[in-house]
Amino acid sequence: MTSAIPHALRSDTLPRPERVAAAALSRALAGVAPAQRDAARQEGLDLVATIAGLKPLCLAGRGVADVDWHAALRRVAAEAGLCLLEAAPWFPADPSGTLPDWYVAATARRGAATVAYLCRDDAVRRRAAALSAEGRVAAADEAALLGYPVCCVAQHHRRALAFERLRIELLERIAQGDRERMARLVAAGIEPLPTSEADWRRQARLTAIAPAPATIVNMCDACATDPESAAARLSRRYRALAAAAAYPGT
Repeated sequence: MTSAIPHALRSDTLPRPERVAAAALSRALAGVAPAQRDAARQEGLDLVATIAGLKPLCLAGRGVADVDWHAALRRVAAEAGLCLLEAAPWFPADPSGTLPDWYVAATARRGAATVAYLCRDDAVRRRAAALSAEGRVAAADEAALLGYPVCCVAQHHRRALAFERLRIELLERIAQGDRERMARLVAAGIEPLPTSEADWRRQARLTAIAPAPATIVNMCDACATDPESAAARLSRRYRALAAAAAYPGT
């Protein structure tokens, strides 16, 4: 998605909806617990970016457990004219079919809890609803809706699927192959811990992240080493937006 936000902006040139949203979210941040404030701050900037047209939707409710903050996000989105979709979260698609059926079904039951998709317009809301109903999405589809580089999302999906396969291995050891018990554990959101040093190293490798500054993007290896990569350019646009809106933490 091509952004209309240049790399340098003045606050007096930023459209009023973005400035109003940034100010309201800045006030709401004060009520968020310090341990969650950084994650909430980034979530808020993601919403401002959606209002500014940098991305089709902001996915909220996955990383910050604060009811008042969630209410503030919804209120600001509504005041800016965005469409709200409350629906199940999606997971990476498994094109090779390596995840067993019992596990896929159990993760779908775990997705009964909803997240908020704050959408630019109704067409985006309908597309997000369709993908949420599918349960598992391709990297290209997720990248297009979130406004992230597809290379970064594709690497995230590969690692996420590898992490899911590790989780299945650990569950099989705990439950001694009892699929019904494993399914119950997955549906309940139980995360089994590694039982060996090799498993701990494997988990650490699969969950390592390289965040692009001022964004929620987890950079792929190529973008992390290239200052002119798609993720680096997106980071600069978000920084410019945050600075122009006087949004905190920039």
